Amino acid sequence: MRIGIDARTLEKQRTGIGNYIYGLARFLPQVGPEHDYLFYSNREIQLAVSGRRVSEQIDRAFGWCPGSFWLRGRGGSLIRRDQLDVFWATHAILPACIPRGVLKIVTVYDLVWLRFPETTANFARLVQKIWARKAIEKADLIVTISRSTAEDLVQEFGVPETKIRCVYPGVFEAYKRRDPQRAAEYISKKYGVSPDYMGAVGTVEPRKNLKLLVEVVRILKSTGQLKCPLLVAGANGWKNSPLLRQIQAAGLTENEIRFLGYLPDEDLPFFYSGADVFLFPTLYEGFGLPPVEAMACGTPVIASNARCMPEVLGDAAILEPPDSAQRFVDAILKLRANVNLRHSLQAAGVLKAEEYCWQASAKQLLGLIDNQHKSSERVTVTAKGASSL
Repeated sequence: MRIGIDARTLEKQRTGIGNYIYGLARFLPQVGPEHDYLFYSNREIQLAVSGRRVSEQIDRAFGWCPGSFWLRGRGGSLIRRDQLDVFWATHAILPACIPRGVLKIVTVYDLVWLRFPETTANFARLVQKIWARKAIEKADLIVTISRSTAEDLVQEFGVPETKIRCVYPGVFEAYKRRDPQRAAEYISKKYGVSPDYMGAVGTVEPRKNLKLLVEVVRILKSTGQLKCPLLVAGANGWKNSPLLRQIQAAGLTENEIRFLGYLPDEDLPFFYSGADVFLFPTLYEGFGLPPVEAMACGTPVIASNARCMPEVLGDAAILEPPDSAQRFVDAILKLRANVNLRHSLQAAGVLKAEEYCWQASAKQLLGLIDNQHKSSERVTVTAKGASSL
């Protein structure tokens, strides 16, 4: 098969979706070396693999317009030019005028734009409203990253369950247990921070619910129980000003809570490993990879019990309501006081993280594509045969 892939998120500074595509793209040519893989983008990308059957297709036409508009306008002609058998839409956007007979695979990560629209930027919400419903309807196969998202699709859009398959993300091999003290010292020296810290990872945007962590730090400080600062790693998103005002109103400084910005891939395993505890109070996720990465590094996790977190983390983390800062505070204090609880969470977390494997996920995805392609070919042959009778 000739498989085309929307690769626009494969940038140098990748976040959740980019990491998902990067992880699968790295192993697809390994598990399916007989296929051709064409990665499409309107800007430079960083591929995880190279080889005779892997190619970057950088198209500069309409370079002035947003990537989603470029894909809609240019995708169909590129698919036709390269005679693709399959197009994998790594966002819920399909190009216009896809040639007949091309298998359409669409990945849906979450429905945050529908479930929590107030936490989504206006432009992103508009793009989803315009094109996501159409892509979901026209897709031959929909891939989700959790069963929770699959359930949302059935409930919100009435998508048949037979049309949906779940392919979990994996954990890169760099995320593994390291010496906590050495990891913390590395982060301390490189970023000029305390070697004792609580950690959080996530783009600074409303959905990540970082305002709860500000309240957690305020409570700990006001009760004399803030033993170390909270360090937040993640790119700036949108609507940061309300969060900064909240920090100022709480009387907190960089000695109590500090935003490190985007951390490069090579530093994240050290950041996780050196943290006393990892906090993830999200309001809504399609999967939520950071707490799994933290568990792989042997760090105890306290996360929200919001959509999909129980599915993804199971009993290997402490789960608390995303609207209760006090419950997060109590969980932090419990971890400090109970060494046995800490050790059991660390061990359970490592085992849970081992369930998420990029190579297995890539093999599963390619198997789904292959089966769907063969099924489509059988339908086409049958239709031709019937028309000739």
